[in-house]
Amino acid sequence: MKLIKTKEENLKENYLELHYNTIDEETAAVLERLKDNLRYMEGSCDGRKVTVALADIYYIETVDRRTYAYTKDMCVEIREALRDVLEEYENIGFVRISKSAIVNIYKIRKLQGDINMRVIIFLKNDEKLIMNRSYKNEFYERLNKFQGRKEK
Repeated sequence: MKLIKTKEENLKENYLELHYNTIDEETAAVLERLKDNLRYMEGSCDGRKVTVALADIYYIETVDRRTYAYTKDMCVEIREALRDVLEEYENIGFVRISKSAIVNIYKIRKLQGDINMRVIIFLKNDEKLIMNRSYKNEFYERLNKFQGRKEK
């Protein structure tokens, strides 16, 4: 299989395009890996039903027994419990950062240490989240795994 990457300065959204004669084993494996990243979650926003791509979600949190998924532009109330979301989607980049929140590691801009060994997470949409220290080791293990680094 050949991979061609082209940088386009004025592109509003990244996209992948697949050209094939037959889908061989290698191509099928790539498609299978991408499948989870192209999934959607349903919920409600301002009284109307909406569908949100998982790749667009920055973080998910539970407040007063309700679960919300945050994208760049909206807050969507979802039916799933936080633990169920994490179980279902942890293999595509969602990691727990506190008892009531999980974050999409692909939406993190930078990490910064804070007092009491907590970590401030700066997201690409300019929001900040606080990672509790009890989740720090698991977070960095998962981050290293997604970056292809070996555990120490």
